[in-house]
Amino acid sequence: MKYWCGLFLLLSSFARGESTWNLGVRTKLEAIHFGESLDDNITQNQFRFELNPDLVFNISETWELKTSPVYIGDPENKSEKEKNFFDWNESYLKLQGETWSLKVGSTIVNWGVTDGFNPLDPVNSRQYFDPLRARKLGEASLVLSQAFDFFDYELVYIPQKRGSLLPGSQSRWLPREIYVPYTPENNIVLVLPSELRYTFKEEEDLDQAREQNAALRLQFHAAGFDLGVMGYEGSSSFPLIQPEVTGAITEITPKTVVEVDPDVLLRQRFYRLRQAGLWLVRQQGRYLLKYATSYSQSLGNNPNLPGWLHESVLAIEKTFSVGSEGSLIALLQYSFINSEFRNDSNLSVTEIFRDAWMGGGRFSCQELWTVSFLGLYHRDSQSSYFELGLSRRFFDVWTATLMGNSIQGPDDSVLGVYRKNDSVSLSLSRSF
Repeated sequence: MKYWCGLFLLLSSFARGESTWNLGVRTKLEAIHFGESLDDNITQNQFRFELNPDLVFNISETWELKTSPVYIGDPENKSEKEKNFFDWNESYLKLQGETWSLKVGSTIVNWGVTDGFNPLDPVNSRQYFDPLRARKLGEASLVLSQAFDFFDYELVYIPQKRGSLLPGSQSRWLPREIYVPYTPENNIVLVLPSELRYTFKEEEDLDQAREQNAALRLQFHAAGFDLGVMGYEGSSSFPLIQPEVTGAITEITPKTVVEVDPDVLLRQRFYRLRQAGLWLVRQQGRYLLKYATSYSQSLGNNPNLPGWLHESVLAIEKTFSVGSEGSLIALLQYSFINSEFRNDSNLSVTEIFRDAWMGGGRFSCQELWTVSFLGLYHRDSQSSYFELGLSRRFFDVWTATLMGNSIQGPDDSVLGVYRKNDSVSLSLSRSF
């Protein structure tokens, strides 16, 4: 009965002419070439198509329906899991008042203030087909938010979290030479064979990790100053990944080294954690100062759980005027992580930022040309990542982008495992 009443109200408002709608579409064609060939079963050239329609239907002053799904087609990818990707992204029904709103549906939550590494954003699952460019997934959720003059809050409830998507079994982004799995003792290294066959087992939940997830953010505003706090209890965004292998032990000290057989079985386990965090943003003259920190504790009795984790980021950002029509936004950032157990796994995305410097910038000229650059240096492993991009806008709706990146580091480090994935890409995007 409630469904029919709601449908009747929707159609009535439309008939009275109270509704408005707006449709936008973003498309992107991209060709990617990886400089080094791995083997015949691993993709060296990718040709991707991305489609992202965005429809906003204002039913009345208080009701809004939005859908913004995304589809990525990658037909040349030899990893079957990655050939077609679809997500509802942000697709929800919103009821709103003068200061508050309630969203029901697939939502994406963006918390925190730092770039590249954000320790305050655990709510959404992610797609890790390229771990260095993870993409958030929409979560079926309820999101209540309200804003006042100097204060706002957002409350999120997720009945059943999706769980993140890892690279496919034939992906370039799984280790192909040395694999360091996560263990509390940190004493295992797997030497991989030239012919390698990864297989994923079904995902598992420890302690019903993906059920009944919830998060709360509080944010306070003052002149030139923002303070925010957050809390979260629910599933980890990145699961524990435990390999099941057979092979021959070749060393036992200082670490156990195993030369594994070609078949590697990967077990994914999502675990429950509790997290609290804080961030500060301060405008100081032409500088923007940022600080973010969070403390999380894994919940449960499994011996492979990571325990407590303390993540922090310090950043400074400044905008420069260049000539009469150019501007440069420059960023310098340092991240540092402490944990109960040192995680040397080269599948740990977080570990990239344990003790790392990051610098970047974006130069724009006449709103036509854009040059972007990003560099990251991981001090412990002496590994690095560098990215350089050049974009040009045409006719206000077309954008062509040339992008290149380079990855360096020891083959058993969290960045070095990807060192054969240097690439160059050319993309053409359009907004309608």
